[in-house]
Amino acid sequence: MTKHSILMAGALMVAGVVLVGCGQAEDAKTNSGTTSTAKQPAASGLVATQAMKDFKDDGKVLELSIEGNDLMQFNKDSFKAQPGQMVRLTLKHVGKLPAQNMGHNVVILNKGQDPFEFSADANEKGGNIANAYVPDAVRSRVIAYTSIVGGGQTTVVEFQAPNEAGDYPFMCSFPGHVGMMKGIFTVQ
Repeated sequence: MTKHSILMAGALMVAGVVLVGCGQAEDAKTNSGTTSTAKQPAASGLVATQAMKDFKDDGKVLELSIEGNDLMQFNKDSFKAQPGQMVRLTLKHVGKLPAQNMGHNVVILNKGQDPFEFSADANEKGGNIANAYVPDAVRSRVIAYTSIVGGGQTTVVEFQAPNEAGDYPFMCSFPGHVGMMKGIFTVQ
């Protein structure tokens, strides 16, 4: 693929997002100005990973936060934790578009996983808003993940950081977002 065709594909993707968002102006109005907090994935009917099950509030929980917006951007591209540390990650969607059009989550992948491959596999194997685009078939590749939230909403996930030091990719698994919404969770 040439540089020109990559740029053109990116421009078409952004235009599609804008058009989809424009068609949902009424939904966006009902979401704007409201703040709600989604429950942790396990509490909202999603299946918890082992790292999420292993979370214990030991009084030394590392509080991390990240924001996502209507332009498919996170405000951070890195986090750090110590091996085995308990982590509480809060995602706030600071945009106005509803989850159906511009939903965001944070998915922390196992070391060595490719976010683009994960996204394609998750969508191919039944990813949807209800399972936070982390269907059963790909969940073994995930350390922790949040629910999908729309504009004005917040979600939290609690988990134990891996015991093995290294770089663990994180991403938004909503279809088409991984290209712009990804980063590295460093355990050291």
